[in-house]
Amino acid sequence: VLLGQAAFSDVLAATRGTRLPCWATPMTVASLLLAKDAPAALAPATHPGVMAAAAMLAKKCPPAATPCRIAVVGAGRLVGVHHCAAAAGAGAELACVCQRRADDAEVAERFGVPVYSDAFEMARQEELHGIVIAAPTHLHLPLVRRCLAGAIARRDALGAPSLALRALLVEKPICESLAAAVRLVELAEEAGVKVLVGHQRRHSIFVKRARDLAQDANFGPLRGFSLEFALLKPQSYFQRDDPRLAWRGQKGKGGPALINLIHDMDLLRFITGHEVARVFACLSSSARNGEVEDTGAVTVVLDNGVVGTMFFSDCAPSPWSYEFTTQENKKSPPVPGSDAKDCYHFYGAQRSLAFPSLRRFHYGREVAEPGWDAPLTLESEAVEMKDPIASQMCHFVRVCRGLVEPVCSGRDGLRSLAAIEAVHRSAETSAPVCPADLLKDAVQGACAIRAEEVEALALELNKSATHLKTPSYHPLSACAQESEATATEAIVYHQVSLST
Repeated sequence: VLLGQAAFSDVLAATRGTRLPCWATPMTVASLLLAKDAPAALAPATHPGVMAAAAMLAKKCPPAATPCRIAVVGAGRLVGVHHCAAAAGAGAELACVCQRRADDAEVAERFGVPVYSDAFEMARQEELHGIVIAAPTHLHLPLVRRCLAGAIARRDALGAPSLALRALLVEKPICESLAAAVRLVELAEEAGVKVLVGHQRRHSIFVKRARDLAQDANFGPLRGFSLEFALLKPQSYFQRDDPRLAWRGQKGKGGPALINLIHDMDLLRFITGHEVARVFACLSSSARNGEVEDTGAVTVVLDNGVVGTMFFSDCAPSPWSYEFTTQENKKSPPVPGSDAKDCYHFYGAQRSLAFPSLRRFHYGREVAEPGWDAPLTLESEAVEMKDPIASQMCHFVRVCRGLVEPVCSGRDGLRSLAAIEAVHRSAETSAPVCPADLLKDAVQGACAIRAEEVEALALELNKSATHLKTPSYHPLSACAQESEATATEAIVYHQVSLST
C-alpha cells in the first residue's frame, strides 16, 4: 500500500543486512524510503535512502513494543525505592540500581536486578534509555556527569550512531545551587539528553485540576494567594550520628526551604502560570538551633504584580501541608476530623479556590451587587486520586521514547530553584531579591564549574602518559577545547535563554 508496486517482502529484502535497530519495522523503513523517493523494492543495503532511513530511525526512541530500560541511582527508602516499583507499573524494565556501597544490595535483590556502585560503569555496561537520579541533592551534578560519560563511552565503544540514553529524571531540587544546576542542564543539552526534574506533584490529579480552575476565564485575574507547609519532622529524620544523613542539617544541602518549600514554590508557578519576580523572606532556626532554618515566612511578588504569602515550618505538629491534606503519600497517616483541610488558597477576581479540596467560592448570578453583604455560593467536586510518583514514571517513559516533552524540564526546574535561592538571599540581606538576577549570576558560576572540570580533566590526562589526546567519550573534551570567546558567547546565550 505504501510503495505501490513494491511488495512487503521486497522491503524486507531491501533492508536486510542494514544496521537498523532491532525495533525498526520494515513498514517504518518503507515509509522513510518513500519520503526519500528511493526505489525501495530494488534498493540495496548501501542505497542512500536505506542508510538515511537507518540514521533517522537510530535517532528515534524505541516504541512501546520494546522495553524501556530504566536505572535508579540512589534507591533509598524515602524516594528511590518508589521509583523502582513505579518502573514496572509504567511498562518499563528496571534494568539495574546504583548504590553508594556495593554491599547495599537489598533493593537490587528485592527487584532481581544487578547493583552497581559506580554510575559511570553502570551507564557504560548497561543499555539504558532512562536514568533516575534519586541521590542526595548535592550529588546530582557529579552523578549526572558520570552517567553521561558512561553512556557516551558505551556509544563510542559500540560504534553506535547515537546515545541509547534518552532522558534523565533528576529528583527535586535539581541541584543544591543554581550554578551547579545550570552546569547540569548544559551537560545534558550538550549530550542531547532530556531532563525531567522530579517535581512529581505536577502530575497530581489535584494539581492538574487546580491549574485548570485557576487559569480559567471564569476565575478572573489572580488577585493573591497564600500557601502553607507545616508539619513536624521527627528527630530520627536528622540522625546526626549517621554521616550519610548529615547533609539534611547542613547549610546549602538541607533545610525545609530547599527540600520542601521548593515543592510549593514550583506549584505556585505551575498552578498560576506566573513567574516569581521578587521575594522578601524572614527565616528562623530557633527551634533546633542548627545550621539550617526550621521556620520561615515569604512575601512573593509575581510577574503580573500580584502579591501573596508563603509560610513553612518543619518543627510544628500540623495537618496543613501538601502531604497531609492530599493524602497522596501512602506513608502519611490519616488526619483526624471530617472537615476539609486545605494548605493553599488562590484568590481570583471572580472566584476563590481552596486546595486540595477544590472548593470554589463566588457570587451567583442572582446577586445584584457582589460584595460582603451578599451570600457566597460554594462549588466543590471530587477527583479520582492517583499516585503522582507512578504518573511521573509513566510520563518519564514517554519522554524516554520521544513521545512528549518533560512537563518540568531542566530549565523549568532552574526557575523554581532560583526562587528558593532568592528566599535564602533575601533572609541574609533583609532585602527583596529577584530570582532572575540570581540566575544571571549562576551562569557565571557555571562557567567557573566548567573551568574546574577542565582543570580536573587536565590533571587526569597528565596522570595518564599513554594518551595525550582527550578520550572522545569524555563529556569534558568539548570544554577543554573551548576558547575564551566561545565561553563568552555561552554566557550571553544562557543569560538570554534562561532568564528572559
